Amino acid sequence: MLTKRFARKQLAIAVALATTGLMSSAMAQDIASDDSELFAPRALEEVVVVGRLQSVAASLTDERLELPYAADFLGFEAISRAGDSTIGAALRRVTGVTLVDNKFIYIRGLGERYSNVTVNGAAVPSPDLARSVIPLDLFPASIVESLKVQKSWGPELPANFGGGAIDIRTRSVPNGPIASVSIGTGFNTESDNGLTYPDSGSGAMPVALQNAIDRYKGDLSKSNIFDIENNAGNTVTRDEADQIQRGLITSLNRDVAIKRGGLDRDRDIKVDLGNAWDVSDDIVLGASISGAYDDEYRNKDQIKRSVGNPDVVNSKTERTAYEERTTLAVVLGAEYTQDHTVQLSHYIIQNDVDEARIATSFTVNNSAERPDLDYSTRLEERELELTQLSGTHRLGDFAPISELEMLSFDWFYSDATATTDIPSGASFSGSLDKSTNPETAFIKQLSTAGQFEFLSLEDTVESWGGRVELPIDIDGRELIVSGGWWNSEKVREYFGYTANVGARSTQGTPQTVFTDDRINDLNNFFDLSMGSGFGNESYVAAQKIAAVYGSLDFRISEEWRITTGARWEEYQQAVLPVNLLDFTGVFNQSVVDQLNNPDQSFALQEDDIYSSLALTYSGLDLLAAEEFQVRFSVSETIVRPDLRELADVAYIDPELNVRVFGNPDLQSTQVRNYDLRGEFYYEGGDNFIVSLFYKDLTLPIEQVEGAGSDDDTVLRYLNGDSGKVYGLEFEGLKTLPAGLFLSSNVTISDSEITISNNNELTNTDRRLTGHSKYVVNTSLGYDSPDERHSASVLYNISSERIFFAGISGNDDAFEQPFASMDVIYNYYPTETLSLKLKVSNLLDSKREFEQKGSSGQNVTILEQEVGTSLGLSFSWKY
Repeated sequence: MLTKRFARKQLAIAVALATTGLMSSAMAQDIASDDSELFAPRALEEVVVVGRLQSVAASLTDERLELPYAADFLGFEAISRAGDSTIGAALRRVTGVTLVDNKFIYIRGLGERYSNVTVNGAAVPSPDLARSVIPLDLFPASIVESLKVQKSWGPELPANFGGGAIDIRTRSVPNGPIASVSIGTGFNTESDNGLTYPDSGSGAMPVALQNAIDRYKGDLSKSNIFDIENNAGNTVTRDEADQIQRGLITSLNRDVAIKRGGLDRDRDIKVDLGNAWDVSDDIVLGASISGAYDDEYRNKDQIKRSVGNPDVVNSKTERTAYEERTTLAVVLGAEYTQDHTVQLSHYIIQNDVDEARIATSFTVNNSAERPDLDYSTRLEERELELTQLSGTHRLGDFAPISELEMLSFDWFYSDATATTDIPSGASFSGSLDKSTNPETAFIKQLSTAGQFEFLSLEDTVESWGGRVELPIDIDGRELIVSGGWWNSEKVREYFGYTANVGARSTQGTPQTVFTDDRINDLNNFFDLSMGSGFGNESYVAAQKIAAVYGSLDFRISEEWRITTGARWEEYQQAVLPVNLLDFTGVFNQSVVDQLNNPDQSFALQEDDIYSSLALTYSGLDLLAAEEFQVRFSVSETIVRPDLRELADVAYIDPELNVRVFGNPDLQSTQVRNYDLRGEFYYEGGDNFIVSLFYKDLTLPIEQVEGAGSDDDTVLRYLNGDSGKVYGLEFEGLKTLPAGLFLSSNVTISDSEITISNNNELTNTDRRLTGHSKYVVNTSLGYDSPDERHSASVLYNISSERIFFAGISGNDDAFEQPFASMDVIYNYYPTETLSLKLKVSNLLDSKREFEQKGSSGQNVTILEQEVGTSLGLSFSWKY
């Protein structure tokens, strides 16, 4: 901490000195008019203010210059200035990065499976039901010190690297006393009114139902209940067996009376406390605790159309989601002299989403006067608990010889558990008779008229590693020898049950049809069965990675630097489908038999060596830059399919409500990466960066359309033969007159993929799924010389990208460009108080997906409203 304190002081002085020449002319005239004011408090405040605000772009420049591999950084101040509440939203500002579903990051046109995410260098589990990668909306921006996006690979990173690697670096212990409180509110223009339903609580599957599944071996039919009870010596009649089943139905939570009404405003509060204590001349202790809470309602109404018959087969879904997030962070740290630091961090992040939907749909099987009317509610509870212990050490005075004084050792241990529960997910199939006045609602005659979903996921990851580095002087030239190890062990359990309640066609809605009185009346038909009806719902998986690596970083001269390294990595993985209702053992035995087959695809073990080479040239006064670097790097890496993609199970993607099937035959993608980057740095933090990149992919993994009905989208995964991604990136920061500055980045790229192993695909040669040909991020900022005001206009857009590959003559489905413009204004009435106003999606853009059918008609197959959001927050900071 003493080291950080000194470094920050030096940085503040350097930035302040560098930026005094960039002050507005009015400010310069004021200072020149009276030399006696140079040391007045006001003049000092103005210099510090300029330095503080310019550090938004300059604070991480040194680290970028020192790295031998190309990387981009986003610091806490830049995130705070943009008003981003989550890490996912913040990463939209990074060059070549696009945000999908507000959760997942695409880097250089490659999907989320091609990105690797770590927290302080450690592997972290995912609580996402649909993917094994971490949803970045889970992490609040308030716990972040900086974000590192490395785009060229080095051996200290996991070999699972495609588009890039993201490291979330959380806040460390403070250097002194800190205290802050922030309170905010807001609203969304599309979310004044919406759908709500009674609070169902967060209980799990009813105990009565769980016991019945065990007792009746997964078969809850009346006849099986009758047989088992009588075979056990319990004499029951048919009616009594029926009543036992009815009791199980009434144990299900059917209180889903969805209603329309006004929605509450957004709320958020953040509290941060901390301090550092000088215990002695050599020992410093520090601690901090912070908490955050926010909640919001958002309408996410959708319109879906069939690409084959959009005028007849279509649906409109009213959809409201209530999201609640709670974060607790505790950090403890100790420093001995300037050579040894140890830090313990503990985080608990909870994120609950409660959703209600009413969908009106038309198909070829119903008329315009009798559309389907479906109701659903879903509570999803996500939690990530993360504990990390880390240390940094330098041998220093303990070195036996002077040559080892600079030997350093960094280490970490991380233990994390992510859980997701859906204790309350209910859906009901009905219809609406529009010929009557008023319109009459019915529940359909189906064995799945009511479905109750119970899902549970637990993802546990232990990760640990260490790194040793020694600088060696060779005739005035520096050679840095480094090496280390990195390990990760992951276990994932995903269990799902679906209880189906059958009913006969009955007039009414779920809250009037599925009542206790009606169910307990044996004159009304109801039935109960288990199973989703569209595939296995459960699986267990394990993953183990063990790696050692080494690197040589040699400064050949003042200008030239060469870095080379290699990583040996052993990878083990097993993904096994589980049938929770298989009490005969037939299913599980078939899995065991397949495991004994040499060609089985459930488990794999592989190891390989991955290498990299980077060459850097540094100099002065090129293109008028004070300092510049040109880097070239090449590396070989691998991208492995995630656990969910390999699992032989089917699931519903909750965001877009499409069915997705895993593929146990997927193979890993081999990647060769080439990167050429020029970085030019100017006085005051201005910079210009240009990059060329090329990636060669063998067996790339793609998401394609599967066989489904006209009103049901089905997606699956397969390997292509080969692919490539190539492009050009520009990034720059320019200080303008009158307190303005412009920060922009643009990525222009293209991709290709060839797939010859699927005859159903319409286009076997095309762009990669998820790839955007261009990505633009622009920010125009303003800082007033008097420290009272700052403002930013942020603009983000990416080109259309393939959502899934089309089959049977239908073209590929494209997600259309989403132009996002945000405006942020900050007012600082005093040094301790601030007021922030943020308007998001000022252009009121919405998500749209288009697909051209085999007839040549272009159809908007999916539309989803987003709305414009306005937020206001008030902060006090000590």
